[in-house]
Amino acid sequence: MRGAARALRDGFALPARPPWKYGLLCGVAVAWPLFAGVTAGLPHSGAFVALGAYLTAFGDAYGKPYAQRAWNLVVKLVLVAAGAWLGLFLAPYPWWGAVVIGLVAAAGRWKLVGTPPAIAAIVAFYLHGPVGLAGPLEMALGGAVFVLLAMAPWPVRRLDPLRDALGGAREALASLLDGVDLDEEAWGRLRERASKALEGAATASASFHAGEDTTRSADAYVRMLLRVFAETVALRRLRVEAAADRREIDEVVGALTVALRTKAPQDVQAALDAAARFGEHASEVRSRSGADPASLRRVAGVGQVRRCLDRLVVAVRGIGVFAARGIRVPAMPPRVLWKPVVWRPVVWKPVLWRPASLERAWRRGWRGARRWVSRVLRATWRALGAGGVAEHSGRLGIAVTVAMALVIGTHEVYGKWFVITVMLALRSTYGDTVERVVLRVAGTVLGAAVAALILAAVPGPYTIAVTVLVFATVGYALREVSFGYWMVFATPLAMMLADFSTRLDWRAAGARLLLTVAGGLLALAAARLLWPRGEGGRLRGRPAELLEEHASLVDALAERDLDAVLARADAAGQAADELTASLDKLGKEPGGRGPPELREAVTAARKLRDDALVVASVLRGSQVGSDATVAVLDAVADRLAAVAETVRTREPAPEADELEARLAELAGEVSSLMEKAVAKEAAEDVAAEETSAVRRQLRLTVTAHPALRSLCSDALELARKTTEALEPARERPVTA
Repeated sequence: MRGAARALRDGFALPARPPWKYGLLCGVAVAWPLFAGVTAGLPHSGAFVALGAYLTAFGDAYGKPYAQRAWNLVVKLVLVAAGAWLGLFLAPYPWWGAVVIGLVAAAGRWKLVGTPPAIAAIVAFYLHGPVGLAGPLEMALGGAVFVLLAMAPWPVRRLDPLRDALGGAREALASLLDGVDLDEEAWGRLRERASKALEGAATASASFHAGEDTTRSADAYVRMLLRVFAETVALRRLRVEAAADRREIDEVVGALTVALRTKAPQDVQAALDAAARFGEHASEVRSRSGADPASLRRVAGVGQVRRCLDRLVVAVRGIGVFAARGIRVPAMPPRVLWKPVVWRPVVWKPVLWRPASLERAWRRGWRGARRWVSRVLRATWRALGAGGVAEHSGRLGIAVTVAMALVIGTHEVYGKWFVITVMLALRSTYGDTVERVVLRVAGTVLGAAVAALILAAVPGPYTIAVTVLVFATVGYALREVSFGYWMVFATPLAMMLADFSTRLDWRAAGARLLLTVAGGLLALAAARLLWPRGEGGRLRGRPAELLEEHASLVDALAERDLDAVLARADAAGQAADELTASLDKLGKEPGGRGPPELREAVTAARKLRDDALVVASVLRGSQVGSDATVAVLDAVADRLAAVAETVRTREPAPEADELEARLAELAGEVSSLMEKAVAKEAAEDVAAEETSAVRRQLRLTVTAHPALRSLCSDALELARKTTEALEPARERPVTA
């Protein structure tokens, strides 16, 4: 009960503003065929056209770049019509229909296919009257009209998805910069949000590329955002060490946050002025410092913070420049449409122009077909292997086939709602399936009741058309932010379109509700009985990948390959995300759980990445490195790599290595440099160049030492938690 209440609360929340313009576009595309069909005396044809628009819009990837959406919609348009033809063809052969439609539903797990073709096949299979081959053509017409309406703003709004992604990343980074003084838990949430926003911005920028060219302004914008992210993470740690100067640091941080949010030239200039004032403050601290160790430490810390803030100011200023110029990317059609079809045709070239190559083309095609069949068979074997149904697509196909078989005897018009509910409610985990079933049942009750009341009060085809317009507009707008509200409006919408000639009265609403509940129960049974058993095996391999990626990150630091640090940190973050996803998936299964130490290992890994960015920031401001610093980084990387190997081979954890000795060596170097700096500050006949060189080396070593100690501590914590979680002797096995 508690899980159902939480699902209802979360499902009916509105975390963002719905895109009402997009909802209105969908409403018009779905409703106009109904008005036209009723006016022309062809209500059934109008309903088929509207159903095609509804299913094509159902597969739309709103918010993605227009080129990507165009290709996706064209594919959905073709597949929806093909699915409808398939359903009509299979209608006289119910048992074959159960198997084939189950396979189509399983193929819907591929993002390019999706669920609309399977829904079209199910609806056509359960049609209660003769339709003929014109029905799928009418559905294709409705889908084509929706594609034209959805793509109409492309010439003037083609950069809107890119601008939205960049703006979201900029806002997330501003919140991250504003939260440098937060506690570890709140900082972790802001950091995760900023990381995901940066990933979305990078993906949006890459989608506008025609090749490997990364010189366009969008890519430079993303690189500036990445620099802000890295320096913000470093500044948070350096700010802790510069406790005596936090007020001055926070003044610059506040100005940078405002400039990052507004992009206004005057705010960018205010940030530059604040950074200049901090530079004067740092010079004053240096001029007033004494020859004692505490003063020298403060000077070193303030100097490093100054360099970090300077890099932040430069990055924020660059973002402001890009915002003033605007993002410019070349306008071109999606590569997947024009490149292979127009310029490099693959059909006529070997056949018409080079007849001698016909045999070679046949052989290549035969080899490709064999490879494709082999991959399909291997995937099917993995899905139906001895370990149970390992892939969600496999159990989805089985569940839909069973649902089709259960209603074969009746073949009633309402039987499709039972099958569609099973297909749409079954999720990859039992917990997600429970939430989806609860929301579908609640949405069916509310939506069907509201629609039945409207049609009972004002009956007639025009009332249905107006109701479809309103429900489609509100439903598609809310679909982007709330699944619960989408179910409320999508339920009667689908009923009115699929059964246009059948009155949506209380009998129809009750039948749909009962079939929805029954389909939800079957989905729950499938999620429970066909639970994948392979997640535990994946979970055992992912901690090793986590350790290896973080070892590679520390290796890049040791080699002073600072340009590769961000890329290595991103790869390490993806490994942590994959491990977290596996833990979340296991946690949503009855009796399934992963070791809690792995959650702590993920937290330690995130801290380790922050430490690495701090060390990279310190090393970036120095001309030469420290042998002791490199030795510590090498020891950390070796330790993580050794633990990763033992995790893969399931051997005992390695003994403690020379890491503590390397840290002691670094501490000794700090003390030695401190004594040398004190002696040179006290001497009057020492050249200024020599004193400055000692100060630079002292700043590097003194500021790197706390970050390295934290890096070592987090690395050891990561290794320890990982080995504890996967230790064979523990009586808490990973269940999957």
